[in-house]
Amino acid sequence: MPMHQPLTEHARQVLDQAQHEARSLGQEFVGTEHVLLALLKSAGAHAVRILRQQHVDRDALATQLRSALSYSEEPPGVTGALPMSPKMQRALNSALVMSRSQREPKLSTRVLLLSLMEEQGTPFLAALRDTGVDVEQLLRALQEKPTDEEA
Repeated sequence: MPMHQPLTEHARQVLDQAQHEARSLGQEFVGTEHVLLALLKSAGAHAVRILRQQHVDRDALATQLRSALSYSEEPPGVTGALPMSPKMQRALNSALVMSRSQREPKLSTRVLLLSLMEEQGTPFLAALRDTGVDVEQLLRALQEKPTDEEA
């Protein structure tokens, strides 16, 4: 995935883990839900700290997201890196623009999560609400620029 702006180490790990999430479900592409599932498994990422501060039940949220995804017994026919879905590509492009506009040196998981929350037509917001998350409060927390830079 060619990028002109570097990713934080956590953001890179999340995108790599999203490949595994998609493959484990027999998907032919990496979608927004796969990136979110990978993010929920991430340890130490800034976005995860914010989710924890907002009392998000990551296990319940992951269960909700998985229930919205189809599963195939067949492994993907794609070898190498799976392509991103159009929605995921849009969300990533939006995150890059957001990160640049906030003058952040690297694309962080915080900005990536914020961008994913703004992507229309994904089951993520419904899953957040279904698990009791105050979505507006979470958005406000994500929009606050951190004082410490994510690794």
